[in-house]
Amino acid sequence: MLTFKEYRNLKPHDPFMSGDNVSFFVGGYFPKADLMKSLRRRMSIPSDEVMTREFPTVKQRKGMIPFLTLYSRCNNVREHIFDIVVRPYLEINFFFPVTYTYKGEEHLCSFMPLLYLDRLFHTIAGCLLGLRKQFHPNLKFTETDTLCSFGIENILSASFPEDSMKEVEQIDPFSAQIFTKPTLTYSYFHQTDFYTTKVFNFKKVHKASAHIEWKYKDTVIKSDEHTFCNFAEYSFTTSQAMSYKKYFHPKYPVEV
Repeated sequence: MLTFKEYRNLKPHDPFMSGDNVSFFVGGYFPKADLMKSLRRRMSIPSDEVMTREFPTVKQRKGMIPFLTLYSRCNNVREHIFDIVVRPYLEINFFFPVTYTYKGEEHLCSFMPLLYLDRLFHTIAGCLLGLRKQFHPNLKFTETDTLCSFGIENILSASFPEDSMKEVEQIDPFSAQIFTKPTLTYSYFHQTDFYTTKVFNFKKVHKASAHIEWKYKDTVIKSDEHTFCNFAEYSFTTSQAMSYKKYFHPKYPVEV
């Protein structure tokens, strides 16, 4: 547990949580019109010019926005203030590039509307931190000699054939670039929160195939020829939740 002096010396962007994940990074495309229905005040779809500049390796498709989904097994996740390590858990989360506008200032962010988890305590704790989480005790991970899969009945089915794995040096640039943008959420308390999220120490990186069917609100997303996927082990950190003015305060610059 941090001493009072150590706590007072923490900076807003310092790690609040950290851990080690094993994840499938799945990139795909989502209809812009459907995403617009989920966006909150001050959020908008980035222009094609912004997307091309910030994510140059991603193909731009008319009426579609690229997004990233992580299918993760989370380990050694530690809350830094009280120095608590939580039990390993499963987590599925997704990120959409959005533009956040405040008093004429525009920032490209990674909007994380929701997370799915298999443990109740972790779900409640996330809500207290401002994160929108759904508890799904039937979220399952299965691994055989030929296949890895995640599933939530009537919501999501994702499988990754073992024979599609091919070792590569690094994850797809889009997957890495998503985390260089401010993580943006809209809490159950109707508050917009910003986080600094970092991923690093990548190892065992593979290119993989993904077969996905995901029902999100009124949209059904299925994998196709535009789907891209990596498998990797890595470490992550995330900061405390911050308001706009605190996150972008010149006194607290973000170290990229």
